[in-house]
Amino acid sequence: MNLIKFLDKAMVFIGKTFLLILGITTSVFVIIMLLIYVSDWIWSEYNGSYDLGNNIYMLEWDGGGKIIVNGTTIEGNTCYSGEPLIPTYENQYDSIGNFAEYVVDAKSDDNWVIAKTNNHISNQRKYYILNKKYNPNKMTVEDFINTQIECFRDSSKFATKCLSNGVKAKW
Repeated sequence: MNLIKFLDKAMVFIGKTFLLILGITTSVFVIIMLLIYVSDWIWSEYNGSYDLGNNIYMLEWDGGGKIIVNGTTIEGNTCYSGEPLIPTYENQYDSIGNFAEYVVDAKSDDNWVIAKTNNHISNQRKYYILNKKYNPNKMTVEDFINTQIECFRDSSKFATKCLSNGVKAKW
């Protein structure tokens, strides 16, 4: 009789312990999933997405660098993909498909985005000024690249153009 009471108490203890562990594990899982879901709105930088304004984002790219895109897949405040603006798709990769040019730094203000890129193959640095004063619904990406983005290989010409355009974004 004592053995049956002991086994009964042991089974109750094991059952309660199992339910406690199951409850804690489930709670931790739900909290982690909730944080991952909310991260699209609160911590977009954690997901490698930096909003530069007017649907323009800087993304940490899988190839090992950053690119600036016109956002196409946006969830919450996080952009996951877009049409390449800086560097253009043709300049991102070398002839055998390796990542070549990437954004080193980018800053923005209400009207402008400035960016520095580096090409790790040629060790050439480029500077870009992107005009954000446009309607993205009335212009294709190709037209935007051709009319709203200026590229400079000389930093002094870039600085002069920034001053003449009144660009307030600073490195």
